[in-house]
Amino acid sequence: MVLSAKAQTLSLSGGAVSAFETNHAVLSASPVAPDPIAGAPANSTNLPAEIASANLDISDLLRIGDTIIIRLTGVPTADQGIFEVKIDESGKISMPYIGSLSAANATTVQLKKLIESTYIKGEIFTNPNVTVDLKEQRFVDVTGEVRMPQRVPYTKDLTAMGAVAACGGFTDFANRRKVKLTQAGITREFNAKEIQADQGRDIKLTPNDKIQVDRSIF
Repeated sequence: MVLSAKAQTLSLSGGAVSAFETNHAVLSASPVAPDPIAGAPANSTNLPAEIASANLDISDLLRIGDTIIIRLTGVPTADQGIFEVKIDESGKISMPYIGSLSAANATTVQLKKLIESTYIKGEIFTNPNVTVDLKEQRFVDVTGEVRMPQRVPYTKDLTAMGAVAACGGFTDFANRRKVKLTQAGITREFNAKEIQADQGRDIKLTPNDKIQVDRSIF
């Protein structure tokens, strides 16, 4: 896909207190692991330690299958460009002169630093400037007894109740005491009535989460 006159397409090788509950017992939510399709756990990025330890935000982790836009400047004119690359099944991308780099489970900031440092350490470029952006918008799915079930665009400050509000709120038939939330393939229930009474218990969402609101039996 051509993004500009300089664009190139590379061929690749290869928070808050939880309101979760189960059987009416309130659980403390541990930090959510990244989506299993991303491959390794969040603490196994295969990045250099000085890069891996900085700016880690689980909600911002890149995943296998993500398409990203990488802009390379600060280098000779012939080497500058905008590259559209897809993270392959091994969690890697390819860049000119440096080959494959680990990208899955890194943030866009970490990947930027990795690309820049690799160019510098390889004595390929002395002062490269790289920017990394996701091409696709990410979403959270909200289904069931809300007024407008839909895919809600993900933002870093999106919460469970914020996603429900974006769908017009609960219907009159919603079971607010047992709302299902699926994160990283794990489904748990939370009590929306408790969150509405204490907003500090709201649950921070991550990309690709799913909220299912069932109908109350009463």
